[in-house]
Amino acid sequence: MRAYAPTADFSNVQHSELRGVKGDFVPVYVAMGMIAMSVTLGLCTAMHELMYSPAVHLRKSRRETLPEVEDPDTVVDEGDKFVKKSLLRKVAHVQELELVPHPIEDPLTRPPRAVTLKSVGIDPKSH
Repeated sequence: MRAYAPTADFSNVQHSELRGVKGDFVPVYVAMGMIAMSVTLGLCTAMHELMYSPAVHLRKSRRETLPEVEDPDTVVDEGDKFVKKSLLRKVAHVQELELVPHPIEDPLTRPPRAVTLKSVGIDPKSH
């Protein structure tokens, strides 16, 4: 009797017999899928920050100004759009269970509120 098993010789095996070996790559496929998903979420987040963030100004004329003082309505609209277009906020909102009433109101359903110079009665263009 031999104390060892002979090694498998795949050189003369038909291609159809090797199909059972595909299951060995399942962990590799799962890892690649998780990496692809994390890269996709990272790219979506970066794109969201660049497109909708009220702090990011792509036009040079707006970079040197204080838009919160000069045009507060636009900044409020940009902030509202930033919150409402967030993919991760929408996913968190969908997964939330309503077992106990939440003490904080949902920012996706309420209208934006902001205290600006215009709302307290001061016209910023007159100064």
